[in-house]
Amino acid sequence: MRESHLCKNRDPELYQKVKECVTMRRAVEYCGLRIIKDRCLCPFHADQHPSLKIYPDGKGFYCFVCGAGGDPIKFVAMLHGIGNYEAARELAEAFAIPIREPVTYREKREADKRRRRRKELQRFTDHSRMWLTVYRGLLCEAIREKKEHFWEGLGNLTYVEYLMECLEHCPEEVYADKKAVKEIGKVEGRVINWYIRTEPDGPVPG
Repeated sequence: MRESHLCKNRDPELYQKVKECVTMRRAVEYCGLRIIKDRCLCPFHADQHPSLKIYPDGKGFYCFVCGAGGDPIKFVAMLHGIGNYEAARELAEAFAIPIREPVTYREKREADKRRRRRKELQRFTDHSRMWLTVYRGLLCEAIREKKEHFWEGLGNLTYVEYLMECLEHCPEEVYADKKAVKEIGKVEGRVINWYIRTEPDGPVPG
């Protein structure tokens, strides 16, 4: 059989390379989803409780609610709405797996841009999740013990939990929302100032 023209510039070993090097857990975490034990929220339906199971030893993933399943390549393809080969290439680029196919300067530049974007997104997500988690704990404590910040807790807790849910389900959308990014920046400042108040002689413990 003659080789298809569409496949001439493709690495025939790419799928196998990716499957050998990228576990299901690594692929899911690369996509910005948090795994608790062997499950995470399924991004393919409006999941409220972690229903997507991640299997070890290269067995892939399966959602017990919507039925989505497959391997790491299929997961990335479904999540980003791209073909399997494009998904395999994306994972290869993300995890520095050599690809035996011609790469133009433009493709290399775009790949570098995507890598930088992913790193920025991961840093933002980790940073934001940390500050929101701390702030939520402070608000809950203020409400529970009716402390000085009781009213702040009542007024802000729901919105903080909303931001945390958005980070879990759609971190890219949060990162692209300037208003949300600004609000998370305010949360960081608020946590820092929670314990410190400024007086004429300088900052002292609150």
